[in-house]
Amino acid sequence: MKLRESPIYHEKQSFWLCAKHSLNNVLQQEVCTQADLERIAKYLHSLHPEQTGWLKFNAHKNFLGFGDYDVNVLTAALNEHECDLLWHDNRTNIDAADLSNCIGLIVHIQPEWFFRRGHWFAIKYFDQVVTAPVVPKTYVGQPRASRSVEERESREYEAKTYEPGFWNLDSKVPHPEYIGDRIDLNKFLQDLTKKNRMHVLLVVPLKPPSVSTSST
Repeated sequence: MKLRESPIYHEKQSFWLCAKHSLNNVLQQEVCTQADLERIAKYLHSLHPEQTGWLKFNAHKNFLGFGDYDVNVLTAALNEHECDLLWHDNRTNIDAADLSNCIGLIVHIQPEWFFRRGHWFAIKYFDQVVTAPVVPKTYVGQPRASRSVEERESREYEAKTYEPGFWNLDSKVPHPEYIGDRIDLNKFLQDLTKKNRMHVLLVVPLKPPSVSTSST
């Protein structure tokens, strides 16, 4: 879904396909379908079927086919589009990372509550001024049912013009949410760690394989 009069591409949540939404949101176009991720998950499963235990479930996805793909599927999907994932060291703040060659961030949060599944979402920097709706501050990754009735039923949002900066492209928020600069991004991620186990991954261009030449 394109935000009206905005350059931001933003897919909304469907089933457990947050991995697909994160990939497409960070690359700003629909480059991956559920069929693509299913194909990749089945291929990864075929490489080491002996590691799945006696039930033979595919550990890379939900066995019912609703999504819930793991990081190996995301990495392989990005590789097909000349991109790669780099793990950010959680012991350091994101403002210490080199984002000069970074296409965007994909974040995985695992809520402390036992019955909540993990959730993937994308963060991306836009270097142009963007006019977009003002999104009520919501806990990222929260289920729609936990939001207020007014928020779920409202279709009216005040428009605002934002300076270049980072945007939260979580598929569970109604519209992309403006974060701000590197300092704001760091605070945004720090706030998430208070309620979740979190991993930040950097989406970067895939390095071509090095060609070794032997002297004769």
